[in-house]
Amino acid sequence: DGRVQWLDLPNRRLWIKRQGVKVLPRFVSLQGLAAALLRVPHLRPSPQLSPAAMQAREIARMRAFAGAGFPVPLIAYQSKTAMVMTDAGETLAQRLKGLRKTDADAHEALLVRSAEALGRVHAAGLSHGRPHVRDFFLRDGDVGFMDFEEDPASVMPLEMAQARDVFLYFLVVASASIRPDETCPAALAAWSRHASVAARHELQVLTALAGRILPLIRLIGRVHMGSDLRRFIMATEFLRQAPLPEAENLNTAKAGHYG
Repeated sequence: DGRVQWLDLPNRRLWIKRQGVKVLPRFVSLQGLAAALLRVPHLRPSPQLSPAAMQAREIARMRAFAGAGFPVPLIAYQSKTAMVMTDAGETLAQRLKGLRKTDADAHEALLVRSAEALGRVHAAGLSHGRPHVRDFFLRDGDVGFMDFEEDPASVMPLEMAQARDVFLYFLVVASASIRPDETCPAALAAWSRHASVAARHELQVLTALAGRILPLIRLIGRVHMGSDLRRFIMATEFLRQAPLPEAENLNTAKAGHYG
């Protein structure tokens, strides 16, 4: 009955995902309006499609990641509006939760390692759309990716979608890190080693735009400091002061779209 559910067989677990029965959060319906009013194109939501089109889009993105050499869940069966996937194993969110209590060094190293993997995704001409450690996993030591419902690169230049990826990922790093003063710069450097000049520039632009609304966010936080607001503040404050290399020769950078 659920949109996403697991099925345990005698020797393996399968995941069933059905398109078209997801109830979108209320803020998603306002996201496009906010992007226009605040002049933050990075906030443009992905197009809402029919269940069959959503299924086709997600499978196409999974194949693109797999074709570029990144681990993704394996599809055991698919129909027009549903798919059955093999279990990818423990997510990075689950692994980080365990490491936080047992091995702080490994915990921080995994956050940096995931940032480096995201950089390699971007170097391959891809973007994830909603990068979070609950959608990352490890397979044979490599960081893998899943849940490709969001496709912001279909409504904005690729480098803009990649900057959005990084900003969203740092909502996790800045708040989850045990030693943020060390780990946040290390994670950003790991991503930057693979990032294009255009993507680094767009991250600077997005961070500046986020900084403009930071006073409003802090004001709202005085009334109710929820976890999302706290993560936004922490990530924005770090990225505003981050030592990103200056972007040069932007006129020669190629804008791309991932469809």
